[in-house]
Amino acid sequence: MEIVSVRHHPLDLARIHVPDPKGEAGDLFTYGDPVRIEYGYRGGESAVWQGTLRALDRVSRDQVCLTADSLALPLASTFITECYADDYSQPLAEHILAQAGLPMGRVDIPNELIPRLPLSCVPIWQAVHQLLHTLQRGHGHDRSRIALWLGVDGLNLGDFDEPGDVPVIATGENLIKHLPDGKNLGLHRLETVLLPGLSHSRVFHLNDARLRISRSFRALHVKHSIASEGVRTFIKYGRECG
Repeated sequence: MEIVSVRHHPLDLARIHVPDPKGEAGDLFTYGDPVRIEYGYRGGESAVWQGTLRALDRVSRDQVCLTADSLALPLASTFITECYADDYSQPLAEHILAQAGLPMGRVDIPNELIPRLPLSCVPIWQAVHQLLHTLQRGHGHDRSRIALWLGVDGLNLGDFDEPGDVPVIATGENLIKHLPDGKNLGLHRLETVLLPGLSHSRVFHLNDARLRISRSFRALHVKHSIASEGVRTFIKYGRECG
């Protein structure tokens, strides 16, 4: 099983491999089924991930892979056809996001007057993308660090972090691998033990004695992997290119 969350991607997803030697999965699982995954340590720290079944793929003669989208699915499944005129960007973004029917968290973007914003049958995440593009092209605002995501407090839009505790990843404790960017992509990679509940946009603290790094960073890409060969959390951090 793996759970993946990426900053600047509207949906998190989960992939669960299950045995199906008799070919019964098609009768057991249906598109749109609710999915609930509880993962972590027996008697210790754990977390819950919830979503909706999107696909079922056979990966071998006796195994299938279930793919599920997170609870933020309305950002991709709800479409908007509107034409906004002479509205300020902050309340405009809030009005667009409200149509997802999800709890509202924090919206913090530059508040500029938008003369015109036509939206022709586009999903909510794309409508927000068009608004941010207008702020960048029309008013010169840098949008590279502004992200849209569903957090514990609701829908968030802006350049800020997801609240939560700050896990420490340290040499000699839980740091397994640290691979600084070698391809000039601006993303560095970490491998650590399973950190249940960690998602993109959360802050973690890295203590790497070998590279003499002791700093806090924002997680941009988080993958929890539970497999026969190991239970791990993989993190990417560095330069944002939203």
